[in-house]
Amino acid sequence: MKNRRLVNDAPGPGDFLGNCLVGECRFDAELLLPSSTYFGLPKAASYVYGTWRDEQGNLLRALRGLEQDSSDFTFAFEALTGGQLERDPTVNASLYRGPIDISRTASDVTFVASEGEDHFAFDHHRASFSWNDGDILRIVGAQIAPAIQWFNSWPEGGCFSATAKYRASGQFLGRNVEGFVGHEIHYMPAGVSWMDSPYGRGREICWQQIANEYDDGSLEQATFAIGSDGWGFALIHDQDGVFHSSTDVVADAEVLANGYPARVTYRFDDQAWTWRLDQQGQRARTIPNAPLGADGTCIREGETRGVRYSMGNSDWWTDGRAAPLLNRTKAAKL
Repeated sequence: MKNRRLVNDAPGPGDFLGNCLVGECRFDAELLLPSSTYFGLPKAASYVYGTWRDEQGNLLRALRGLEQDSSDFTFAFEALTGGQLERDPTVNASLYRGPIDISRTASDVTFVASEGEDHFAFDHHRASFSWNDGDILRIVGAQIAPAIQWFNSWPEGGCFSATAKYRASGQFLGRNVEGFVGHEIHYMPAGVSWMDSPYGRGREICWQQIANEYDDGSLEQATFAIGSDGWGFALIHDQDGVFHSSTDVVADAEVLANGYPARVTYRFDDQAWTWRLDQQGQRARTIPNAPLGADGTCIREGETRGVRYSMGNSDWWTDGRAAPLLNRTKAAKL
């Protein structure tokens, strides 16, 4: 009998292992407020991040975490010709870190530095945003599809997450840039961080946020994840806005000798998508013992259009949990 379990080998009551409830949703103001709860879980944080190209084609990235009343987790990355995504100490030291105020007016929500919007402000509107980080970053964008959402529970709690993506442009580090921005929200039990949740303790292997603009002007977005105990999903809005979803996902991967993922291929239903590391996409670490951050481009098998701009940011764990995904060749060349 296929997949038969012994009585004492089954999960305990309330433990659904990595199985997720997935779908699409409106990315409305209620999601962003620090007072909101979903499935009885309080909001842990919002994360806004961007992936852009300058006019010379160099890769750039920014990340900011927005907690209940402060924003201290923030980084700017720059890849110069021939280099990887690094953090300039002077630039990162000048990013605002400190208390923030969060307010709502109808469908608009504003996150702003308590010292004033000239230091930092992120304005959420019904289908657009603006992001100001002083002299470092001024970006605006329009939402490209409904948000995606997933919920995963365990006996002591769970995680609900929703992410919207935007086609974005503006100025970053004094340069004109084009690309994408993501706004990702986590709801988790009070006092539980990603690192000390089941995901940090072994469940998450890889999680990637994807968006593409092709050379014909069409847009697609996707979110892919794969885990050690069935956690994982493929959530896609294609160029026609049609939503595709699956939690029956398998993946295989190749890694570089230094631990960065070089390729991750996801297979589900009748689709296969492959993410490849950008030649500038090895991103400097932000947290010791956390997953490696990397940037690349992910496209559907058989896609013949060229990609004009892409977001392909990845979390990849290097503590051994990814071993089942790796090909027989342990190292790959770009």
